Amino acid sequence: MAKVYTYGKELVAEVENNIDEYIFFEFMVAYRKLIDDIGDVKDGMGTTPHAMLMDYLFQKLDEERNEHYKNQMGV
Repeated sequence: MAKVYTYGKELVAEVENNIDEYIFFEFMVAYRKLIDDIGDVKDGMGTTPHAMLMDYLFQKLDEERNEHYKNQMGV
């Protein structure tokens, strides 16, 4: 079976049909606040606030996952 790629307006409609509008609104408000908060952080490499925020998010997700695995193993 061939892979179907969705793009443009179809992709936007598909995303909108699969997320909670209110939760997305809360996310959007929080994202803007966090981008503003992190805006003064400089790493010397010209990294954008968005990229720093995403790096921080992935770091926190990794920490949470690792903590979950430790708890499962009884460590």
